[in-house]
Amino acid sequence: MSTAESATVYGNFLSKELSFISDVDRQRHLSLFGIPLSTEAGIYPVTITVLTDTGEETTINFNVQIVSGGYGVTNIELPEGSDLSLIDTSTDEQELSMLGSLTSQITPEKYLTGPMGLPAAAPMNAVFGTRRSYNGGEVNRFHLGADFAGGPGSPILAAGPGRVVLVDWLSLRGLATVIDHGWGIYTIYAHQKETLVNVGDFVQAGQQIGTVGSSGRVTGPHLHWEVWIQGTPVDPMQFVQQDFP
Repeated sequence: MSTAESATVYGNFLSKELSFISDVDRQRHLSLFGIPLSTEAGIYPVTITVLTDTGEETTINFNVQIVSGGYGVTNIELPEGSDLSLIDTSTDEQELSMLGSLTSQITPEKYLTGPMGLPAAAPMNAVFGTRRSYNGGEVNRFHLGADFAGGPGSPILAAGPGRVVLVDWLSLRGLATVIDHGWGIYTIYAHQKETLVNVGDFVQAGQQIGTVGSSGRVTGPHLHWEVWIQGTPVDPMQFVQQDFP
C-alpha cells in the first residue's frame, strides 16, 4: 500500500500482528503473511492502521475470504525399529515452536531478485499441505513442505540468495539448514546427509549447500524443502512459479 506522506503501518489478521516493510521514504509499505494450514475456510477481518509522522491516524477494515485447500490424506508407515517418540505430537510442537520463532524475525533487506529455483534436480514425490497420520494413527498433522526423491548424497541447492541462520540436527527434520532470504522469507532444507555451509554464510541461488540423506523422521532418503513466511509455513512451489514484490 502507498501513503501520501511518511508513515508507520501496522495491522492484525487472524489474531496475529501484520508486520510491514517500508521503503526509505516510508511511503510504500508491504506485508507478507502466511495462512496457517489449520485455518478453517471462512471470511476473516483485517485491520490496518496508518500513523503519519504528523500524527494523523487512519484505520482501515476489510474482509478476506479463505477457501479450503482441498489437501488429501496420507498414512506414513515408519520402518521397523524407528524411534516412536518421533511420532509424538509434542515433538512436532517443540520443533515447530523453535522454527516459528526463528522465522518470525524480519530482515528488512530483500535478497531474492526473482522466482526461487528448485532445490534439487530430482522428481517431487510429496506436495505441501497433505494431512498425515503415522503408522495408522490419528490424522493430526500436515506435510509442511515439498519432497524431492533425490538419491543419497545428491546435491541440495539454495533456492535463492540469502544468509544461513541455522545448521543443526533437529528431531524430525534431521540435519537441517535454514536460509533467510529477507523480508521474513525463509527456506528450510531437511533430512540431509551432510551440510556444506555454516551459520553466517551468504549463499547464492543454485549454490550447493548440502547433500540428500535420510536423517530425522523419514522412510527413506529424500530432500524435504519448506518455505516459511514470518513464522508460518506456506506452499514452497508458489515461490518457484512466481516472483513476489
